[in-house]
Amino acid sequence: MSQERRHVYLLCSRRPIVDEFVLLAQALADTGDLEPVLVFPPGLSALIPSPLPAGCRGISTGMKTWRTAGPRAWCMYLVFACLRRLVMLLRACRMRLATDFLETWEAIARGRSLARHVLHLGVRSAAVLTADDRDIRSDQGVIAAARRLGVFTLAVSFGKSDPTTDAFRRASSEYGVNSAPWRWIKSKIAQAYPQGVRKNTDGGEQLFFRPGEYLALRAHGSLFAAPWSYGGGTADRVSVIDREAASMLHKLGVSAEKVRVAGQCSHDVLWLLSTQRASIRTGLNTEFGFDPAKPLVILALPVLGEHGMSSTQTQLAEASWLFQTMRRVAGPNVLISLHPRQNRVHYEKLASAQGVKIAGSPLRDILAAADLFVAYSSTISWAQLLGIPCVAIEYYELGYALFANQPGVAVASTREVLGDMCASTLESGEFRSSLVAQLKAASENVPFDGRVRERLIAEIRAPSQKGPSCVSLV
Repeated sequence: MSQERRHVYLLCSRRPIVDEFVLLAQALADTGDLEPVLVFPPGLSALIPSPLPAGCRGISTGMKTWRTAGPRAWCMYLVFACLRRLVMLLRACRMRLATDFLETWEAIARGRSLARHVLHLGVRSAAVLTADDRDIRSDQGVIAAARRLGVFTLAVSFGKSDPTTDAFRRASSEYGVNSAPWRWIKSKIAQAYPQGVRKNTDGGEQLFFRPGEYLALRAHGSLFAAPWSYGGGTADRVSVIDREAASMLHKLGVSAEKVRVAGQCSHDVLWLLSTQRASIRTGLNTEFGFDPAKPLVILALPVLGEHGMSSTQTQLAEASWLFQTMRRVAGPNVLISLHPRQNRVHYEKLASAQGVKIAGSPLRDILAAADLFVAYSSTISWAQLLGIPCVAIEYYELGYALFANQPGVAVASTREVLGDMCASTLESGEFRSSLVAQLKAASENVPFDGRVRERLIAEIRAPSQKGPSCVSLV
């Protein structure tokens, strides 16, 4: 009789991690001894492939799942639903501290109950994986339940943490220790939980959590050891995409023993695509009529409008100007990649008017064909892996620079220099050669070998030793 497979729960609670965890699930299913279980909220069900890869299971966290999990699970769901209704009433009354406390407390309690009554964490559970172990929603409750049962927990980070770029907290007085409201409570929190305080750019003290969130996490015993960084939460281990990210985590207080440099699951796909550059470019030439003798520019259109950081009118005007600028630089050999949040219908007329094409395939599947990548996006890291020189659009004046001093990246800090910088980067000259040399030197910093998922699976199978993840103030 064959041995039962142990479950690996992949918490797909954030849109960007779904594709990463689906790729990992396929590799886990192929092991024969591990069974991946994709756990996702109903709102992200459209991103889960149907049918699932052979050997994988999916569990929605919606009402139907709780109802069919048994009477106790259904009763707990109804209790949590009532609490969420109460949260809505408190929010309508503008009782922010009470709202934050109850909303956070309920989410973590619901996660604990989900782990126990729906996921049935126990002896057949090998691991729980999440995108960020600082999530203060239901994922935190699942992690807490897993740790209590001795189930290994791993945060698979797909980005890099830099508190200086946290414009959201800087812009809100609710996080300022010396700002209204609740100054005295925030002062007490800063004294009791110094890990959650840092100096912001104007010298003032800033909290990571609002008071209600802090009190709820403390009530659950789930405060974080290093809240300002990926991996600073409650998971046993955190995997990062490269050595630079690992160094950044160490500087922000995450213990070295907790960090593993594994890469990113989608990098395995990029690595495979990097071996198929010629065929990808040929396919794009055929589909869009590009001149095969001339270089190709791919522009990842910024998503400030879709993220609520600019008006729709401003976003469309910026898109039109970028299309026009790229056309001037590379002629018709320009391909526009839209973010999943962007509606193609909104940009088709603009692209047609400027004589550029919009890709129908995901950026990951076409990027290897580019000779120049222009973006204001973390996907610049993909181009760096592929050895493609980049121009970062950094003139949006958000109070920080994302790509300064990045290898292989030229930074356009004003609109006026963007066109000339792209042209210089595209030409076969000294400037482009220096960027290519930087990319080659930096490649040793990143594991790019098609074996990321293999490393993550090895970490799941390794005997786990829990790291210093939680802070107890009891």
